[in-house]
Amino acid sequence: MREALLMNLKGFSASQLQQTIDEGIASQEETILVGLGVLFEKYYNSLDTDTKQQFLQNISSLL
Repeated sequence: MREALLMNLKGFSASQLQQTIDEGIASQEETILVGLGVLFEKYYNSLDTDTKQQFLQNISSLL
């Protein structure tokens, strides 16, 4: 499923990706959460240690 999602999004511009994410969130479909989780994982794993800590602090402040 991860590979299929990433292949479907390959080549998307930032605005296309934003539209896809916004529409997915607005739909409130549970299956969309899986896709967003894949994007979250990919992004999180790309961060260096300092940026990862800042990212986690930002998320923590939302909870």
